[in-house]
Amino acid sequence: MFLILEYTLFRNVLPPYERSQKTDKKAKIIMPANRNSLSLQIVSSLLSVFGASFLALVVVGHNAITIADDASFARQERFAARNLETGFAGIPQQQRSATVWDDAVENVRARDETWMDDNLGGWMQDYFGHDENYVLDQMNAPVFVSVEGEIRPADAYARRADVLAPLVAQLRETMAEVSRGQEAPWEALAEVGVVTPVRLGNKVAVVSVVPVLSDTGDVVQAPGTEPLHIAVRYVDAQMAQEIGEQLELEDVTFQAEQPDDGLAGLPIRAQSGEPLSWLVWKPDRPGTTLFHDLLPLLLIIALAVGTLLVWIAKRLLRVSEQLQASEAQAHRDVIALEQAREAAEVADRAKMNFMSVVSHELRTPLTVILGYARLGKNLRQMPTAQRLENELRSHPINAGMAQVTLEELLHSAGTGMQKIERSGEHLLFLVNQLLDYAKMQTGRLEVDPKICDVRDVLEPVIDQMRILTEQKGLHLETKVIPCLMLADVTRTRQILINLMGNAIKFTDKGKISVVVREAENLVHIDVIDTGTGIEPHELEKIFEAFHQADLSSTRSAAGTGLGLSVAQELARLEGGTISVHSEVGIGSTFTLSLPRDTVPLLERAA
Repeated sequence: MFLILEYTLFRNVLPPYERSQKTDKKAKIIMPANRNSLSLQIVSSLLSVFGASFLALVVVGHNAITIADDASFARQERFAARNLETGFAGIPQQQRSATVWDDAVENVRARDETWMDDNLGGWMQDYFGHDENYVLDQMNAPVFVSVEGEIRPADAYARRADVLAPLVAQLRETMAEVSRGQEAPWEALAEVGVVTPVRLGNKVAVVSVVPVLSDTGDVVQAPGTEPLHIAVRYVDAQMAQEIGEQLELEDVTFQAEQPDDGLAGLPIRAQSGEPLSWLVWKPDRPGTTLFHDLLPLLLIIALAVGTLLVWIAKRLLRVSEQLQASEAQAHRDVIALEQAREAAEVADRAKMNFMSVVSHELRTPLTVILGYARLGKNLRQMPTAQRLENELRSHPINAGMAQVTLEELLHSAGTGMQKIERSGEHLLFLVNQLLDYAKMQTGRLEVDPKICDVRDVLEPVIDQMRILTEQKGLHLETKVIPCLMLADVTRTRQILINLMGNAIKFTDKGKISVVVREAENLVHIDVIDTGTGIEPHELEKIFEAFHQADLSSTRSAAGTGLGLSVAQELARLEGGTISVHSEVGIGSTFTLSLPRDTVPLLERAA
């Protein structure tokens, strides 16, 4: 916060500098604003920073409180759902403590009402809190009814039959499926049961239905003849109190409607998914509670920060006076820097002009050298040489010897002139690279892209380079497919000559491959070699001007280091790119990508 404060204040205190104009070398010194204006800027800056910081703290604090409260609520909701599920699932286990028992089977068959009340009725009410208990025979007819700990007539089951009968039928189906194919199914049936929340009139209850079974298997029970025990537990305040005590929740209760925003709630749903009741409690909000506990301390901190800001404002007012005194010197420094920059630009332009002049001066004598070299190479065709040859042949004076001497002379002269020509062409190539680099630096390097066939561009270059590959004992492979592209033919050939020349230069054995590929909007020309490769740390530098990879096998390679730099700039001006992939000891692949002409040939002809 203090870094932002310092930046904001100093930005407002210092007025912007005026750049000196080229037409007026003497910059005008801008006088600083008066003290009242600076004071206003300082106060407004402090208020802005304090307000932004306070707003940020409020937002962050509110988010933290919300996240903490939401996390606590989610945790309480998970625990409540887990306890409800565990409580509902525990009712069948409570029943099985008395229903999986040889005595239970025998006494239910005997319809011993006293025994059933002691073990399946009143005892379930007193020990487990079951509100209603029913025992049904194999025909699903009631043989025992206990409601709230009191024995009722068997026909009292009729008022619940419309709700309980479907659950009884569901259990019978499950028991029949489990018993199918088993000789002693009582062990598997001991784990079978149906438990679900239901609505009983104006009450919501959890109903659990389990079979009455032998625990040893000594009491024979034919499948389908097992009695059933039904336990009904009301969803009431007692159940809510038990859940609240387990989770340490406040004001836990059940209600019919979904709770308001101030309370948390968990629905109790029937098998159909319909919410029958809601478990409601007052949620624990640790974030809000912590905020209320820390509110006095926060107010004290805010007061201390306000006092600190007042002290900072007074301190900055004194600093502003010192800044005003040094502002004039700052303006003079800016003017000096501007003049130094202009001087550097002039020097840079002078360097570029010098390179252009020197290059043009070198071009003229090189043209003369090349002219005489070509003339000497064709010395035999000159009229004087032809007359000498005719004279020697027409006179009988040892014409054979003279002829041999003339041949040697002509051969020597031709060889010398050929070397002159090659050297001149090499020098001319270097000079052209310097000229292109100078144009590139001054922004005058131009291209004229046109629609052309890639074969028309590549074939002359391949024919020219094939001579160099043969001289070095390399194999030249080409795969050129016919396609149209947008390119400057002359400049593209210059790029390809540079790429193929580099490939030949840095390849001692193997082959050079030229492959043309088409993409959706581009034509890719790959120049692949089996040379020394390029180190990974050199790949980022090879397109820099005057740079050459410093490898032990290539240090003697000639060149100015401008070829790839100029080639990359030419490709960019043509709307393309040059990319490279290389592995040391395996070789390199340079790819020239240029825009493809996507207009169909028939459409172009039309």
